[in-house]
Amino acid sequence: MNGLYALTIVFVVYALGDMIATKTKAIISMLFVASVVFAIGFWNGLPATIFTDSALQGFASVSVGLLLVHMGTTIKLKNILKEWKTVVTVLCSTVAICLGVYFIGSLFIKKDMALMGTPILGGGVVAFLVMRDALASAGDQIVLFRSLVLVVQGVVGFPIASIMCKKEALRLKGKIADSSLALRSSLEAEDEKKPAWRIFPKTPDAYNGDNYLIAKLALVACLAQWLSGLTNGKVNMLVICLILGVLFREVGFLDEAFLTKTNGFTFVIGAVLVNVFASLASTTPAILLSMIKPLLIAVVIGLVSCTVVAILVGRIFKQSWYMSFALGVTALFGFPGTLIVPTEVAKAVAENDEEKELILQNILPQMIIAGMVSVSIVSVIFAGIMAEWA
Repeated sequence: MNGLYALTIVFVVYALGDMIATKTKAIISMLFVASVVFAIGFWNGLPATIFTDSALQGFASVSVGLLLVHMGTTIKLKNILKEWKTVVTVLCSTVAICLGVYFIGSLFIKKDMALMGTPILGGGVVAFLVMRDALASAGDQIVLFRSLVLVVQGVVGFPIASIMCKKEALRLKGKIADSSLALRSSLEAEDEKKPAWRIFPKTPDAYNGDNYLIAKLALVACLAQWLSGLTNGKVNMLVICLILGVLFREVGFLDEAFLTKTNGFTFVIGAVLVNVFASLASTTPAILLSMIKPLLIAVVIGLVSCTVVAILVGRIFKQSWYMSFALGVTALFGFPGTLIVPTEVAKAVAENDEEKELILQNILPQMIIAGMVSVSIVSVIFAGIMAEWA
């Protein structure tokens, strides 16, 4: 297929997915919509080479490191330390998802499926990227299962988080009514944006252009690849990219969310996502139907494991079980869902601006940190470890 036509089709499908996700308030994700459209397209003559023809797969292979470094720069160590109870709750619940699906799931579904789906169910796109090469030769069904787990996890996790956050908001509303909950000061907001241990001088704005920012991202990604090479690939390069992104932001070499500042995030993530849909080119309706049973088993086991552990840990920290459950299931959808859910809940429950602000102050930071810890940290490290088990 003509390269420009292929590129256009891919982004038209993405745009359709974004519109439906917006209309349904992200309950139906862009990934789900795009997967359905591409699958139907392939069954009706859409060329299987569309992703290579568009040049997106080739671009993704060299830019995925930049994406992981970028994600690392969005993680603020100060915020993670401040919300340490949230971190521990999510750490335990995400590990529970991974161990539950792998060890219990292996009793009911193929071990390769359990291994492939485990970190992806507990993390999403980033874990998917880390696991991309693991079990690549295990066959089309295993590769397809990996993509399906990624596609359906948000459909399950998002509504649950929304319901739990709404129950928590109503509980907080009762505390507002009896004056036991008051607005907190936000004077620390500016301090949180500063690097914790700056050793690199701030670059003058005149020289801090887009190419300079991307060059720094690329240098850090190259360093990650070199460090991974020193371990003979035992430590996944993408895991190192994430860690270096966090560290180089804290020492002042990188700014927060570089790719967003350079207007490159949308195109890079668009390229990376073609790896999710590529396996659909070799599927048939019969193959997809055969995946429903193992997919349901993996999702149910992961959800039950997450629920039990999140609520137990939440009880230890004297959190409401609504909130601890909501924090645990952020592993199934991550950002921007962790922003959308509390925002929509606060709008729906609050009767005035002060109530809305109070609800957001007590739900939003925890949800954002929870999604960051589960999707960007725990599942990525777990994926790096489990990729070596393949």
